[in-house]
Amino acid sequence: MSEKERTMYPPSVKDYLNHRKVRFGDVTYDYYVTLGNSALQSVYQRLKDLDADRFVIVADQGLTPAAIREIEHHFREFAPTVVLAAQACEKDKSLGTIDELAERAIQSGVTRRSVVVALGGGIVGNVAGLLAGLLFRGIRLIHVPTTLLSMSDSVLSLKQAVNSRLGKNHLGVFHPPILVWSRIEFMDTLPVEEIQSALCEMIKNVLAICPERYDEIAAKLRPDGRYSAAVLADFIDLCIEAKVKVMCDDHLEKQDGLVLEYGHTIGHAAELLSEGKLRHGFAIGVGMLAAARISRLLGYLSESDEAAHAVLLERNGSPTTLPAYLDIEAIMHKVRFDNKRGYVRSRAGYCDFVLLDGLGRPHYDDKKLITSVDEDIVRAGVSHVMSQV
Repeated sequence: MSEKERTMYPPSVKDYLNHRKVRFGDVTYDYYVTLGNSALQSVYQRLKDLDADRFVIVADQGLTPAAIREIEHHFREFAPTVVLAAQACEKDKSLGTIDELAERAIQSGVTRRSVVVALGGGIVGNVAGLLAGLLFRGIRLIHVPTTLLSMSDSVLSLKQAVNSRLGKNHLGVFHPPILVWSRIEFMDTLPVEEIQSALCEMIKNVLAICPERYDEIAAKLRPDGRYSAAVLADFIDLCIEAKVKVMCDDHLEKQDGLVLEYGHTIGHAAELLSEGKLRHGFAIGVGMLAAARISRLLGYLSESDEAAHAVLLERNGSPTTLPAYLDIEAIMHKVRFDNKRGYVRSRAGYCDFVLLDGLGRPHYDDKKLITSVDEDIVRAGVSHVMSQV
C-alpha cells in the first residue's frame, strides 16, 4: 500500500481518513474510512466523478431517520436521490424482497446510469448488492456500511446473495462495488454485543489467515467490547489485509479464498435456526470451535492450536457454546444443505468443511480446500459446542 493510496491522521485528531484501493483479482475498488465531515472531500470528489443520474439508497429501517437523512443529503449533492426502506432480518433476505425493491426502484426512474447505495449492515448490503447486480443485468453499487461487521467483512467481497427457504445465501451473483464508504461515527451507537459479534470474523482472519497478528490482537481484545476509533479502524484494516491476501488471485472465492468460510458451515446452520436470536459473528465464532474440534478429531490440528481459538473468543467476551434451545439434529440437517456443496464430489453420510492443519494453515484434501467429513465426526464437533444449560 503506497502513501498515495492511504492517508492517515493521528487518532488524537477529530477528523480521520483512510483511503486505499482494494484489489480482488482483476477487480479494484476504493475503500474509505472516515471520521468527521472535513475528511469527506475525497469521497465527495469520487461521488462527483461517477456522473450518476440517480442514487437509489436501500436503507436499513433500523437506522434512525436522522442518520438516513444525513446520508441522503450527502448523495443528493450530486444527483436526485430516492430512499427505499429494507428490513435487516434473515426472513426478509429473500427474492421476494428483491422483487419489491426492484419495482419501486424502476418506478422511481432508475436507469443504467444510476447507482444503488447499500446503507446498513450485512443483510441490507447483500439485498442491495443483489438488487444492483440484477437491475438491467447490473448497475453500479456503493456500500455505506453501518456496522463493524459489514465494514470489516461483508463489504470485502464481490458476493451478493439472499437466502432460499432451505438455507443461507443460496441465490446470488458476483457483483463488485465501485466504492465503500465506512463512517466510524456509525459505531458510536452500536450495542457492545454488535462490536463483539463483528470481531469474531476478525478473529477468524487471525486464526485462519494471519496468525502472526495473534499476540497483538489477543492483547487488544477487551471483554467489555469498548474500543477507541483508532483501534476499530485498525481492526478494519487487518480484515482488509487478510481478505486481500487470500482473494488477490481468487476474487470468486473458489480456491484459497474459501478459507474465509472457516467456521461458517455449523455457524450458518445455528444462525438460521436461532431465527435472529444468535448474532452472525457469535454463530461463526462457535462454528470455528466446532471446526477446530473436527480438525483435531481428524488428526489435523494440535491441542494447543484448538485452545488458541477459545482464548481469542473469550478475550472478546463472545460465547463459546451454542444456545441450549438449538437441536443437534436440526443443525445437522442445515449443514447438509450448506452452500459449499459441490466443490468436491458429494458422498452420502459426509458433509463438506473448511478445516485447519494449524493456525494460518488450511487443510487441503487432494489440492482442494474442502474436506468431506463423516457425519459422526461432524456430530461430535457440534456436540462439543452445545450448551449443557
